[in-house]
Amino acid sequence: MTIARFTPMTDIVSLRDAMDRLFEESYIRPTMWTGLAAGQMAVPVDLWETKDAYHLRADLPGVRPDELDINATSDSISISGEVKGRTDVSEDGWLRQERRAGKFQRAFTLPVAIDPAKVDATFDNGVLQLVLPKAENVKPRTIKINATNANSK
Repeated sequence: MTIARFTPMTDIVSLRDAMDRLFEESYIRPTMWTGLAAGQMAVPVDLWETKDAYHLRADLPGVRPDELDINATSDSISISGEVKGRTDVSEDGWLRQERRAGKFQRAFTLPVAIDPAKVDATFDNGVLQLVLPKAENVKPRTIKINATNANSK
């Protein structure tokens, strides 16, 4: 029977490597944890609600407005496109490559119906902004009561 010498430093180093990998994959390259298909990338999006509309803001650096596909229905909105990678650098020439390239798609189901015909899209400095007006039939309305005197005949 062979006796193996206990060396705690090798266990600590492997734990450190595992933690480094965990933080790198979850914070530096978060697409690995998003469940996206291979070659797809995550696009950061802010989505909020006001009284009359939903507002969506998406960061899309390196994408031109004509490369985006935006689809709206009464209860959903989807954005898709592709960030093209550099083709003028050979695979051997890269020293570091951190910027992502690939296809992306984000889709959201909205809790209240919108009017797809009135969706407004603007694109400025790589930031897409959408205003998704709520449908008129779902906006709250003030109802006036016609008071009639029931005792008068």
